[in-house]
Amino acid sequence: MTELSNNKIQAIVRACRIILRMIEADPDTRESQKMYYRMLLQYYTRLRDARENGQFIVAHTVFFPAEIILAMGLVPMHTETTTWMTSLFTGECSDILAAGSSMGMATEICAPHRGMAGAFANGAIPKPDVMVWSNMVCDNTAKSGELVMDICDCPGFFLDRPFKDSDLEKAYMADELRDMITFLEKQSGKKMDYDRLSEIVERTDRQIKLTREINELRKNVPTPFSPLGFLELLTIDYLFPGQPESVEYLETLKKEMEKAILGKKGAVPNERFRLMTLFIPPMYLMAFLERISIRSGAVSVIEPFFTFWGEGTLDASRPIEAVVEKSYMIPEARMYGPLGESALGAIKKCAREWRVDGAVYYADVGCRHSCATIKLFKDTLADVDVPVLTLDCDVVDQTVTSEDEVKEKLERFFELLEDR
Repeated sequence: MTELSNNKIQAIVRACRIILRMIEADPDTRESQKMYYRMLLQYYTRLRDARENGQFIVAHTVFFPAEIILAMGLVPMHTETTTWMTSLFTGECSDILAAGSSMGMATEICAPHRGMAGAFANGAIPKPDVMVWSNMVCDNTAKSGELVMDICDCPGFFLDRPFKDSDLEKAYMADELRDMITFLEKQSGKKMDYDRLSEIVERTDRQIKLTREINELRKNVPTPFSPLGFLELLTIDYLFPGQPESVEYLETLKKEMEKAILGKKGAVPNERFRLMTLFIPPMYLMAFLERISIRSGAVSVIEPFFTFWGEGTLDASRPIEAVVEKSYMIPEARMYGPLGESALGAIKKCAREWRVDGAVYYADVGCRHSCATIKLFKDTLADVDVPVLTLDCDVVDQTVTSEDEVKEKLERFFELLEDR
């Protein structure tokens, strides 16, 4: 194993081991949470040791179809999530953000992409053999691949996902995927295993169905899922699509929730506020947000752009077309292209069916894509009498907001909800 003084992957592995050791010794920790950390540990250990084991690393951006990479037996590295995990598990991203800034990346640029660039530049994460990326769902993502290619001096492939949902656009994207597979085969020397891809697609379809069933259980009052547990569901899809351990995790979680409902046990001791979460909370404040949620009786019961999947199923007998179909089903796809009923209708539906008291909008200052929707989403939720708290923040950059600021705003918001 290569040791670097600033090796972020090793830091994530070390943190996962420590957390896993602690929660495995705690009889009150749910089994699904233990499974989740074992999966994270396995993912980042494999990435850390890939070079030593002679494995081919494929860096990819968010919403990229990792099913393709996994079916070819290559080592995926989800770039944005790796930056998030660095902040979550180390509480410190200033060095890689500074490295990104020194390359001329302004603070207005999405911090996970700034941090990713800085981490590659200073050797904090392993350089990939290839970079693959797409235009889902923002301009930062669409441009980041070229930057990584330049920093890491590696080849890359841009996957062009059309805006519109039609047979013509889907056929175009299927051809894009086939071209990308040809590219990966040429670069890695490995052939696509289409039988394996079909198996992965079949399990991905099962994952989506289980997530929908879990969301239905979250409608229960009190809700049985942890206040910020949705981040586990998000990570499962981002890092482990179609993997056997993902299905096992979700099946275990569902059983735990069903048991809690039968025992009339909620996720927090005294549920008072049922929240909708819009976008990603600051990773470095996750422990604090968990504590204040439990203390205040506040729990996120639905996330329209993270866990509320679109309609449809995946046909494992046509795996390429199924991967295309998934790109139109993912919750975040509602934010891709002109906003319409798909996004606004989903917000209203979620607010009504999950009996939401209020919504928390984490307005990442570096995300022009999401922040442009603040007023529109507030007005939409006002139509169903749901107040919205907008928290200016950054997913990983601690200089944007502090724990004290977030605490004060959340407490005021909870007081407002209490008085309604």
